[in-house]
Amino acid sequence: MVEQAGGRRQASVQFQQPAVRHSPRSITLLTTPEWAFAILRALAMLGGMVALFLAPVRPEHQPHLAPLAWTFVAYKLVLFLAIRTWPEGLRQILLGTVGLDLIFVSLFVWFSGGLESHFYLLYYLLVGLTAVYFSPGIALGTAGAAGLLYGVFSLLGESGGDWHHLIARAATFFLLAGSLGYISQRERLARARVEDLNRALEDRQARLERAYRELQAAQERLVQSERLATIGQMAAKVSHEVRNPLGSISLNAELLEDEVRSLPEARRVEAAALLAAIRSQVDALGAVTEEYLRFARLPKPKLEPTALGPLLEELGEFVRGELQRRGLHLSLHVPDGLPSLSLDPGQIRQACLNLVRNAAEAMPEGGRITIQARVHASEIEIAVTDTGAGVPEDIRDKIFDPFFTTKDGGTGLGLAIARQIAVDHGGSLGCESGPGIGTTFRLSLPTRAEKGIP
Repeated sequence: MVEQAGGRRQASVQFQQPAVRHSPRSITLLTTPEWAFAILRALAMLGGMVALFLAPVRPEHQPHLAPLAWTFVAYKLVLFLAIRTWPEGLRQILLGTVGLDLIFVSLFVWFSGGLESHFYLLYYLLVGLTAVYFSPGIALGTAGAAGLLYGVFSLLGESGGDWHHLIARAATFFLLAGSLGYISQRERLARARVEDLNRALEDRQARLERAYRELQAAQERLVQSERLATIGQMAAKVSHEVRNPLGSISLNAELLEDEVRSLPEARRVEAAALLAAIRSQVDALGAVTEEYLRFARLPKPKLEPTALGPLLEELGEFVRGELQRRGLHLSLHVPDGLPSLSLDPGQIRQACLNLVRNAAEAMPEGGRITIQARVHASEIEIAVTDTGAGVPEDIRDKIFDPFFTTKDGGTGLGLAIARQIAVDHGGSLGCESGPGIGTTFRLSLPTRAEKGIP
């Protein structure tokens, strides 16, 4: 971590901002510091060019002012055209043109009196800007070039001059470059450290948020498991207490059927109809208690390598006849090459059967049910889709709760059992629905593929 941070800091010493990947022929992606350096430099030089026309100029240089001005304008236009054409090489362009700007400043000095000219102040601007936006080494190099050019162009054509002023001003160039470059470098290093700390803080915050979400999900699963366990215990006790009396009622009804046969014809028919009604209700109650017991005693899955394709095809054949009798059409789409899973085939079959029967109950007037399997990321998804009226949004979050049902005579356990099976296998069961567009239940199972299983 320290080495990486140090690497970033060393890179940032060379320029204020890290390198940015630019799109060709696009100036909108250039960072603000890059443009700030280019524009401030251009403004400083433009101000010098304008001031040159206002300041006294040696008579022998007067004819050269206009060509110099046009050359300066053409140079700046070419500079910004180069930046627009080659934004990836912006740093090299800016560094290369620092020398050209120094030459223009030197010409300003030469035209306006040499050592007596006040245009030497533009050297300070160029050296200062270079120190702020580049490294101290580059700033010192710029100061050296500025001092050399200042000396050459100030003394051109003069037999003598005040060397003390020249040396003092050149020394000031170096002082400005060193001090301002050092301060700018410290600021860049401090900014790099702050950025490193911010990134570390963001990473830690992301990990904490992820851990909090995982803890919250685990807590919700724990609460749900405790709730289901309590409901299961209650359902088992109630079913057990109801089951024995139902057995006695069923047995006594059979005995009464034997006694009814000895009655006269008129009374026998009426009594047989009453006994048939009793047996029918006893059988219905028996089915309900069996479902309650199945929910209460849902065993832990016995995982074994299982090929999902044959399991779904067998399920489709099992329910196809029942669905056809109810006016429903079943479509089964199972691609070849599905990976084998480690699962409890009986429980997964039960979960899918519950989803299919739930879909059938949603279409009393007929429709289409589609079972589709696909590999999605690290899971296999089994989707059961119907063309019914859909699940209203206000009850969509409740349909997986035990004993919640909107059907007459329903137990409200089919979807609850299916979801519990999915969770016990490390997967999930979700619902997508809308009024008039049908409903899709998606059972997702982790692809713990077993080698050697077809």
